[in-house]
Amino acid sequence: MRIVLSLIIAVFALSANAQVNYSEFITSGEHTSYQKVAVKERPIIGYPPLREADVKFSRRIVRCIDVRQKMNKQLEWPREPLNRLLYQAMSKGEIVPYKNDSLMSFYNTEEFTRRGGEEVITFISTDPDDPTIGKDSVYYEPYKYEKIKKYYLLEDWIFDYKHSVFKPRIIALAPIFAPSYGGQTGKEQPLCWIKMDEIRQLLSNTEMFNRYNDAARMSFDDFFQMRMFDSYIVYESNVYDNYIAMFQEYENDATGALLKSDEIKNDLFIFEHDLWQY
Repeated sequence: MRIVLSLIIAVFALSANAQVNYSEFITSGEHTSYQKVAVKERPIIGYPPLREADVKFSRRIVRCIDVRQKMNKQLEWPREPLNRLLYQAMSKGEIVPYKNDSLMSFYNTEEFTRRGGEEVITFISTDPDDPTIGKDSVYYEPYKYEKIKKYYLLEDWIFDYKHSVFKPRIIALAPIFAPSYGGQTGKEQPLCWIKMDEIRQLLSNTEMFNRYNDAARMSFDDFFQMRMFDSYIVYESNVYDNYIAMFQEYENDATGALLKSDEIKNDLFIFEHDLWQY
């Protein structure tokens, strides 16, 4: 009996001193007084079928969404920011990151994880008596998704003759980053392009913060499809395939580029208005 009792005491002593990995018990989301499954189980609502013969007008537009603007602050809700959601999914190979807006070629997982990162050189001392003797060590520091504050939204504005509607369809999404070269920051550019059709289910099952009602939170897909964001246009299809800022007259004129953006937005509004007779 004493031997059995001693073994039991020893087992409890070892378990008390053992390191417990509490991260295994941490779950995502938040604890609530009831089970929230409405968004997690929500299916996506597809677009209605569209025939080429029914498309009487189409215009490709790229607009920029800045999460620092008040209307877009929901995109960087600390509990589930969009930049973390997309970056982690692409790093795991769950989402295909495309190299450009043609959406034809793509990065593999290894190429993407090195995208935007920077090589860091550190000195390692090999002589305990003389710290000046050693060698350089190079390691790769991956890009920090927290730095992503802008997104490009690629969309087609389409006049559907059959249904008599003039609406946009979002084609792709691109996180914007500024590469770093030896401590110097380069120009902003897309980190990659993501097909909207490939991430709609993920966006549809991920909650966003609702500043008015915690019980009626929408999903990221709702946010984009209902166009609840604020943005400005940076590209309209043209013969040179240039973004607005790439034209010579706007290279050093940010105000002029914004005015051009408003002009394009107004032209789309006038076109839609002129489609109808009163």
